[in-house]
Amino acid sequence: MKKGERKPPMKTLFKPRSIAVIGASNDPSRIGAMPIRFLLKHGYLGEIYPVNPKYQEVFGLPCYPTLRSTPGKVDLVLVAIQRRFVPGALQECSEKKVPYAILFTAGYGETGVEGKKEQEALLRFARQSGIRLIGPNCIGIVCPHENLTASFISGLEMPRLIPGHIGVIAQSGGVCNAILTRSSDRLMGLRALISTGNELDLEMTDFIEHFVQDPQTRAIALLMESLKDPAKFIRAADRAMHENKPLVVLKLGRSEKGRQAAASHTGAMAGAYAVYQGLFRQKGICSVSDIDELFEVAHLLSCYGARGGHRLAILSTSGGTGALMADLAADNFLHLPVPSARTRDRLHDLMPATTSMANPMDITTQFMNDADAISRYLQTFGEDENFDVLVLVLTLSTSEQTLSLARRLALIAPSLKKPLVVCWPVGMIAHRAFRHLDEAGVPLFFQPALCMSALGHFARYGKFQKARA
Repeated sequence: MKKGERKPPMKTLFKPRSIAVIGASNDPSRIGAMPIRFLLKHGYLGEIYPVNPKYQEVFGLPCYPTLRSTPGKVDLVLVAIQRRFVPGALQECSEKKVPYAILFTAGYGETGVEGKKEQEALLRFARQSGIRLIGPNCIGIVCPHENLTASFISGLEMPRLIPGHIGVIAQSGGVCNAILTRSSDRLMGLRALISTGNELDLEMTDFIEHFVQDPQTRAIALLMESLKDPAKFIRAADRAMHENKPLVVLKLGRSEKGRQAAASHTGAMAGAYAVYQGLFRQKGICSVSDIDELFEVAHLLSCYGARGGHRLAILSTSGGTGALMADLAADNFLHLPVPSARTRDRLHDLMPATTSMANPMDITTQFMNDADAISRYLQTFGEDENFDVLVLVLTLSTSEQTLSLARRLALIAPSLKKPLVVCWPVGMIAHRAFRHLDEAGVPLFFQPALCMSALGHFARYGKFQKARA
């Protein structure tokens, strides 16, 4: 940035009125074609300016020989050209007074000394011209709320984008794609997804700060290789905790080979894993070990924030699955108290005499067709002060049972006095149930282990928030 010059507002990046693609192509397989194709496919409402002197038209849009020749103001430029042409493209951005540019181009700091020198030269130019850069060596950004697909990742082949409340920031484009496809498969939405790449200019912490201030973001998921400025990250983490915006981190580089891979991937020095883990514990940041856990923990926290506790009431239609959940609860330092005397008295009136008043409680599969009965059980346990969270485990359901029960749970969930979590380990038979539960803010899990791991993080985050308060 030029001295005394104000930074462009971040909302311009996430809600651009116009986008230019330098290196545009009519070949659907080219990186210069994919963002245009996806912007059109997903209904982006702003102006799209393909830029390439080789074409008169790209995907039915007028194509311009240079960025200078595009009409009007351009809010965001996507750079999809070879490395040797990038300085010239940025010069045009400067002349056009473009506030943001995303550099898809690779071959910079991750490749060695010469690449680092070129990267540093780009940064000096960006600072002088006032352009804010994302990348290089990144796959761009996706913002479902704005139908913004400034990216070339294959996950955008999905039929539609699903808006939600999780902000995802990743130093790996491949992980971005994995999370986007999981969002689609689970019909669970995202607020935005950002690939930061080599972090020449804008870095992970800049986007954390944006999501902390964004009222529609409820949780922030991070795929982290390294931190450029640890002190800046700590300040952002403190603000996130103050605003009850949980941070969930998948930190790469736990092993020596992992650290070497991170360095070759983005040019980042991953640092000592134990140091990062100490920082995460100190700041109440949830540290996870794989992509599925990153997504599932972030989703649970986006639904319930700091309402978590370690005392679970587990109601299961399968005794065996209930026992498995009890074992997994113990692995995650969660507790299963017995129901209160008042709850046991009320349950005697609701359940067969043969039913054990244990926790987990086996409500048996005969109740799968009785949504009213399950609702009464949940209401009863929800009023018991011995519990913090209700976990409903459902098995052996048919497709129609699944849909009917999901609708009923979506209706009852808002009236429950405790957070409700559903574990439905039946795979895609429950697919039609996703949307009903998601719209009601009820987290749905397929895998018991992931369910209990997420609840463990949920409990620890809630404890940290209460201690801080």
